[in-house]
Amino acid sequence: MRVREAILNYLIKNDIKTLYGIPSGTFSAIADCIDDFDEIELVIPKNEAAAGFSATKYARVSNKLGVCILAGSVGVANAMNGIAEAEQTKSPVLVIGGYVNQPDQNLGAIQELEGHRLVKNIVKYYTVVENEKETLPKLKEAMEKALEYPRGPVFVGIPVNIQREEYTGEDVEKASVKNVKTDYSSLDKAVNIINNCKNGVILLGGGCRGLSDKIKKLEEKLNWRIFYTSGGKGIIEDDYRLNMGNYGFCSTDLASEYMQRDDIECVLALGSQLGELATNYFDKTLFENRKLIHIDVDKKVFEKAFKADLPIIADLNDALDYLCKIDKKDLNNDIKESKNKPYVKDHTGLSMRLLYENITNVLPKNTFYMQDIGLSMAFAYKYLSVSKDGEFECNPTYGCMGSSVGALGVSRLYPNRPIAVFIGDGSFYMNGMSELLTAKKYNMNILYFVINNSALGLVAKGQKSVYGRAHKGFFNEDIDIHKIVEAMGIPSIQINDSQQINGLKDLLKDKKGPIVIDVVTNLSENIYIDRFKTLKTETNS
Repeated sequence: MRVREAILNYLIKNDIKTLYGIPSGTFSAIADCIDDFDEIELVIPKNEAAAGFSATKYARVSNKLGVCILAGSVGVANAMNGIAEAEQTKSPVLVIGGYVNQPDQNLGAIQELEGHRLVKNIVKYYTVVENEKETLPKLKEAMEKALEYPRGPVFVGIPVNIQREEYTGEDVEKASVKNVKTDYSSLDKAVNIINNCKNGVILLGGGCRGLSDKIKKLEEKLNWRIFYTSGGKGIIEDDYRLNMGNYGFCSTDLASEYMQRDDIECVLALGSQLGELATNYFDKTLFENRKLIHIDVDKKVFEKAFKADLPIIADLNDALDYLCKIDKKDLNNDIKESKNKPYVKDHTGLSMRLLYENITNVLPKNTFYMQDIGLSMAFAYKYLSVSKDGEFECNPTYGCMGSSVGALGVSRLYPNRPIAVFIGDGSFYMNGMSELLTAKKYNMNILYFVINNSALGLVAKGQKSVYGRAHKGFFNEDIDIHKIVEAMGIPSIQINDSQQINGLKDLLKDKKGPIVIDVVTNLSENIYIDRFKTLKTETNS
C-alpha cells in the first residue's frame, strides 16, 4: 500500500467523507488515488478560498473535523481567510498541503513555497512529513490537536514524492478526542451565586451550538430571559418564550431596552468570547453592579475586556447539566413585548427589513440560513426569526466578505436540507459568483439571495456616518445579476418590490439544485449600526 492510499484509508477510518480543494501537481498522487475510493470524495470549487471556508463551515456547524487538501503554496495562500476563520471560531480543520518533491526543494521548483510558513501564526499545530513512515502518526497527531479543546485548524505538509512511496510504517488508531477537565468546584460557586440572585439574563455565544435542549432545561428552573450574541443566533429559536433576540451588533429593540433595567443581578455568559460585537462594543456599563459568571472551554477568553466575578473552564454539556442543581425561581419573565418597533416605510425600493421578516414564511421551517458579511447582515441579526427546526451561521467577528461560499461545506453536511444564503453584491463578485458553478456541478440545494444595491453598502454607510462622506468608488453601476446567472444555466428570479417576497413561495416550491434571487434594492432604508460609533476616533476641533 502506497502512502497516498494509506492517507485516504486513514481519513475514512476517521469518518471523513469529503475533502475540499483544487488539484495541483503537488498533491496529484493523492488526487489520482481518490478515484479508487467510493467512501470519500473531493469537492472541487473554483477557488481555494471556497475550499477553506467550506471545510471551516462544515467543522463549525457539525463540530466534526473539516478537511481541505491544497497545493502547499498557492493553494494555501488562497485559502488563508478560511483557515483564519477556523482559528477565530475554534473550528477543527485539517489542512493537507502538497509540497514539491524533496530532491527539488530549494532549487526553484514550480509552486515551491512551504505552506507551514504561511499558516504557522494561525494554526494550533503544523508539521511537515519528512519520510513515509511518519505520515500516519503525524496525521493522527494533527487531527487530535485540531479536536482538542479549544479546537482549531492544523496543517500537515506532505511532499509529493512521499505520497507516491510504499508505506512501511505501522497502522495507527483512529484519532482520539480529549475531554475538557470541567471545574466542578467553580460550578458549585456558580450555583450559589445564581441561587442568591433573583433576576438575571443568559447570554448565549457560538460555543452553545447544539445545546438548545439543555439550555431550555436550565431555563425551566431559572426563568431568566435569554439573549444571544452574533455567534449564538439560531441556537434557541427566536420565538422561544424567553428569547429576546440578538444583543450587541444590531440588537433587537427589546434586548437593548431590557439590558438597561436595574433588577438584573447576574449575567450568565455561556460559550462567548465577550468580544466587541457581543458586548455592545465593549460597553463598560454592561456588567456594572451585576455578577458575571463566564463559562467557556478556553481559558484565553477570560478577563480580556471584562473581568468576570467567576470565570469557569468547563465543557458546556457538563456545565449545563450541573447548573440544573439550582433552586427553581418563581419568576414570570415570559416575553409579551414586541422584539422590535413597528415597521415604518421611510425609504424607497424593496425593504430589507420586510425581506428578512417575511422570508421565514416563504422557506421551509428547517431551512439553514447563512449570512455573508455586509450591510444585509445588520437586518438579518435584528429581524430574521429562526425557527426551532432552522439554523443560522455567520461570523461577523472575523468579518470576511464572501465567507458564505462555505455553504458548499454545509450542503455536504445536509445534502437534502434547503440552505438559504444571503450575500451582498460586493461579496458575490468577490467570492460567490464563481462558486454558483460549483453548486450547479454538484447539484447542491442552495438558494442564493443576492442583495443587489450596486454598492459596498456597509462600507458606504459607515464612511458616511463617521466621516460625513463616502468615496465614489464604493458605488457601482447597476448590474443585472439575474442575467449573469441565467448565462450560467442556473435558475434565477429578480425581485425589486417588497410585495414580491411572499410570491416567492410558489416559485421556489420543490426546486432542486441552486437558485438565485436577484434582490434589487438601494441604500435608502436606515438601520442603526452601533459599530460606526466605535470608529469615530477623531474629535472636532
